[in-house]
Amino acid sequence: MSYFHSMSKPNFSMTALQTFSVVTKELNFSKAAEILNISPSAVSHQMKLLEAQLGVSLFHRKSKGVMLTNTGEQLAEKVNKGFELINFGIDTAKQTDAIQRVVLAVVPSLLDHWLVPRLNDFYAHFENIDLHLVAADQLVDFNQRHIHGHLHFGHGQQAELESVFMAHEYVLPVCSPSYHATIDTSEHLLAYVGGTEDAPSNMSWDAWFKHQSVVPYKLTRYRHFSHVGHALNAAKHSQGIALGWHHIASALLADGSLRRLPFEAIQLPFSYYLMMPKDIAKRPVMQQITSWLASQFACSQGEIDDKNCEL
Repeated sequence: MSYFHSMSKPNFSMTALQTFSVVTKELNFSKAAEILNISPSAVSHQMKLLEAQLGVSLFHRKSKGVMLTNTGEQLAEKVNKGFELINFGIDTAKQTDAIQRVVLAVVPSLLDHWLVPRLNDFYAHFENIDLHLVAADQLVDFNQRHIHGHLHFGHGQQAELESVFMAHEYVLPVCSPSYHATIDTSEHLLAYVGGTEDAPSNMSWDAWFKHQSVVPYKLTRYRHFSHVGHALNAAKHSQGIALGWHHIASALLADGSLRRLPFEAIQLPFSYYLMMPKDIAKRPVMQQITSWLASQFACSQGEIDDKNCEL
């Protein structure tokens, strides 16, 4: 049993806990003091008080800052989550009935390259929604974080969650209009290295060559990136040819920053789903967001040539 459960429960100072929360982010008493508008000695006093109340050491003190002990890291995780809950409650209480706060997690590359270019349309249609966007690769734990939905890339099979299919994803080779090498002459191919969550769905260049019956250039060098969007950005800057994902690349293809090479688009095994707790999915505001996202995916499914689908 951890000391958090076994210790007695004295009347802890909320001021000390708040100070501790800031210190864990800055790892420096002077910087924390500036943020809290108090003196460094006051920060030090609050931390000594907290350590005395707990009967444990929370910091390794160094000449230019502090490091958290293992116990300090455990406490920081709990305290910071606690203040996140408090701030969430305060923000919610301050809102008028007309404004509804929605926190939406989104796959990072999809957020940067697909959703952000479309947000003006969202804001124009939903002035009553205070939308907070969070980049998240892996499916969020809705029990641990105050997030209403996750626009997620996966298999959509979560029995305890509402899973709304949004769109399939396709991979296709893209490059800058100024990049004149072809697949069989390019020395540089830009590769996305799939993460833990979407690795089963990621298509490597080797798999793409095999599927297309193309022989790669013998001097090909791979340049690796952690996200699809990074590879697309490198392609935009004429650094090679990337295996772009159709929806994520759609805005760059539409504005001419990238051009598609003449090969068949290959559907990936995973797809985009909006994942939500079942009770939250029933809320009218989430149904509005779900409908809007579905319409935007429908627009980017093919060429964006309808006036209602413009970015």
